[in-house]
Amino acid sequence: MKAYKVAIFIFSIIACLAAIAALFPEEGITAGEITLNFPSLSEFTSEEQVPEQPELTPEELLAIRAMQMRQEQEEGFINFFRENEAAIHFPADDSAYHYLDPLFEALDGADSTLVRIVHYGDSQIEEDRISNMLRRRLQEQFGGQGVGIVPLYQSVQSQTIGQSCSYEPTRYSVFWLSSFRRKGSRRYGPMGQLAVINSNINLSIVPRTKVTGFYSAHYFNTLTLITAPQNTITAGLKGKRQTINSDGSNLQFTEFQLQDSTTTVNLSLAGAGDVYGVMMTGKTGVNIDNMPMRGCSGTIFSGIDSQQLKAYFAYTNTRLIIMQFGGNSMPYLKTQKAIDNYAATIGEQVRYMQRQAPNAQILFIGPSDMTTRIQGKMQTYTWLEDVDNALMKEVTDAGAAYWSLFKAMGGKGAMAQWVRSGLAGSDYIHFTRKGATEVGNMLSNALMTGYDYYKWRQREFAPIPKAQPQVNTLSIDSNSYTK
Repeated sequence: MKAYKVAIFIFSIIACLAAIAALFPEEGITAGEITLNFPSLSEFTSEEQVPEQPELTPEELLAIRAMQMRQEQEEGFINFFRENEAAIHFPADDSAYHYLDPLFEALDGADSTLVRIVHYGDSQIEEDRISNMLRRRLQEQFGGQGVGIVPLYQSVQSQTIGQSCSYEPTRYSVFWLSSFRRKGSRRYGPMGQLAVINSNINLSIVPRTKVTGFYSAHYFNTLTLITAPQNTITAGLKGKRQTINSDGSNLQFTEFQLQDSTTTVNLSLAGAGDVYGVMMTGKTGVNIDNMPMRGCSGTIFSGIDSQQLKAYFAYTNTRLIIMQFGGNSMPYLKTQKAIDNYAATIGEQVRYMQRQAPNAQILFIGPSDMTTRIQGKMQTYTWLEDVDNALMKEVTDAGAAYWSLFKAMGGKGAMAQWVRSGLAGSDYIHFTRKGATEVGNMLSNALMTGYDYYKWRQREFAPIPKAQPQVNTLSIDSNSYTK
């Protein structure tokens, strides 16, 4: 059909419809119980009234743009937490991204009080590795001095301070290394280990700066001796002697006040009893305890006396407990059932620590990438990613935070690259000091991103003025209309 015929046909239809609309009764045509209606011509030709767009002042426009920027910034934080492999995973509830707020609030008040972070872990954190960099970063930002707690006798010397004892005392440990003995009771103290003295012993502490250089951790003005309540021990320091008598508490804390510039001390102990550790701190700021447990899988915390843990966490104002485990279990986890059982046990340990430290948040760090020989090639342990995912689910279900070191360092096959870069050792398991420093930086960055989000939410944003839309309305009068 030709175009002009199509046009004539279309216009004819429109004309017919217009005629029907003009002639059709407004009340419609009733046939029995049925009423037929047809739209009137005015309904086709009338213009819909729409509200006029309000005219905004420059201040209102700026406020709207500020709110848009706020929304974009918040989306940036949330996307980081959800999508970045190096981000901390939070408990799955409505306040997930606010989980660490109590810690950040405490850090903001660290200029007037001492805030403690306790870092438990396996051999990956020996020598004060990882903890050292986290401590350095936080003390630079929030102040603080000292390395926190150390055992009376140190099997593996720290890279931060050096210790020497006049003799090696008998030692007991809940994680039971070959150099330790088991103890009949559960009173292992906050480090999960203790030293038993039965004669005079001298402890010397000196800074080790070859690796780290002098920084805040080497200086302290308070030395605290932690002992069992039933001891009879006399402690001497800087010419002052003090006899420690039991006061019936679960842990005895004996403080010695020193000059702010103290870096080296000689502590002498006489008598007999259990010594749980020596603390070196400032009076304010942040302090981080490095508590390595070589060979441990993180399943031993419920084997430590709950009252001793409660006493330590309360006395030190512990606001964050880091638990870094999983690597020592990897060679033995070869079925999904074994993985689920291990993850469930870790969940129980997290809940146990939550009960002992109600004012502290808990961050669990899973195993790093680990490589073993599979079909003649060095490859990531087959079940490692499944272990990491199972741990993350159990920990977050328990209401704690989880940091996947495995994903943060690059996932499957990352360890081989770290070895080639000098960041990990030839065993394809442990980090070198350089690698541990890198991990400490990544952990610090993950925590500080959470802190930046916390501080961002504390900012005051000007409210957006609500402009009232103007709408044209018709007011019907007998002879006129008004707009």
